[in-house]
Amino acid sequence: MLCKPFVVVVAISLITGGSFAIDCYPERVVDTQDCHAAMSQIVYNQDQTLSPVSKTLGYISGNCSVILVNLNGVPLTRERIETGFDQILEKCQPHAGGGNLPQNEDVFLNIGNRGEGTYQPYESDFPPLKETCGLNKNAPDTQKDDCKKAYTSIPLGVDGQFLDDKHEKNWMIQNTYQTCTMILYTSDRSDIVANNEDVRPVFDKLLSKCKGKSGVVKLPKGAQGPNGRLFLKTRSSLRCGVQDAHKQICF
Repeated sequence: MLCKPFVVVVAISLITGGSFAIDCYPERVVDTQDCHAAMSQIVYNQDQTLSPVSKTLGYISGNCSVILVNLNGVPLTRERIETGFDQILEKCQPHAGGGNLPQNEDVFLNIGNRGEGTYQPYESDFPPLKETCGLNKNAPDTQKDDCKKAYTSIPLGVDGQFLDDKHEKNWMIQNTYQTCTMILYTSDRSDIVANNEDVRPVFDKLLSKCKGKSGVVKLPKGAQGPNGRLFLKTRSSLRCGVQDAHKQICF
């Protein structure tokens, strides 16, 4: 879960395209206890507000996934989020559902199911520092030295923090060298605050483990937002796409 990339894209499209207050998903059944357990994992400030630096967040419990999309950083209280959550469950039970929060049309709350297969490494309860290799399909192998060059070419701040091409902090850093693309990003779109000292050993282990195949690993810290998770990925520099023999299928 940028959370799960696919679900986040769906949620964002519903915001921009407009939707009914609550849409139920009759093909997806959820357990309300699991959903409450997922909701209980959201981290709030001491005043029970949500940190605006987290633009997306997601948590899993059992077979229930809760995702909140707040791209504009609208101020939100715990009470308002939980009220919307209760309304979705009440209308849709025992099914999943989602909708724009009352009085906050820019905020989308989604209750769904756990991702399967290729989405599992992105879930909130997937173990940190556990490498997953070979998710991408139709992908040529990368060369280890190319991946190292892609990594070491990323600009660093004076404290070793990763910077983008404009030498600014960002939620995603991506760099390519010949056969290899290296990506570092936060699940909640808050700035990356991890430094090279924290990430380099994880990166080296990922390369050794995956042996030229695509790889992804979650780091236990490194996102500015309290609800964010930091992901490190390596993959072939071949462009991503679907139903195209000349592109790799990326996850």
